[in-house]
Order: sequence, then C-alpha cells, then structure tokens
Amino acid sequence: MTNISKQLATNNSDFVDGDTVVFIDANKPDHLMTVTQVQKNGVLLNGNNSFALNHLIRHATAQELSLKRRVISDIAKHLEAATNAQKEVS
Repeated sequence: MTNISKQLATNNSDFVDGDTVVFIDANKPDHLMTVTQVQKNGVLLNGNNSFALNHLIRHATAQELSLKRRVISDIAKHLEAATNAQKEVS
C-alpha cells in the first residue's frame, strides 16, 4: 500500500476534457473554448472542431468565464480595480 496517487492521464497535459481555455496570444480569437479531447501535445476543442497545442492555450480565469471572453492583463487590472471600487461603494 502506498500514499502516492496513480496518475489518471498518460500524458503530461495540464488540461482535461471539459476545461474552459483561451488562447494566450492576443492576436488569436478571444472567445472561450472547451477541451473535448486531450492528445499528446495538444487538445481538441469545441466538439473536435479545432486543435490547439498545449503551449498556445491556458485555463480561463474566473473573470474571463463571467465575461465569456479572454481578457488581456491591462484590461484585467482595470476591471479588477473597478470591481473593488464598486464593492467599497455598495
């Protein structure tokens, strides 16, 4: 008996089926995508309609999930400040 858990996936992907992801590159589309199948170096997205290499995508943040699109860091900082200010007022 051991305390070490068994690895569920046979690949080294940080993604699993059902994850919501976005492209890292701001020049790529900014819509949210759902991982439908994990492969060796990438994932199939949105019902296997498209493919992305693992290093080109990342998990969507909570803010992106609520806005339903990728948020670049400068905009994210502004939105966070606005949200915090709104909390202080209400």
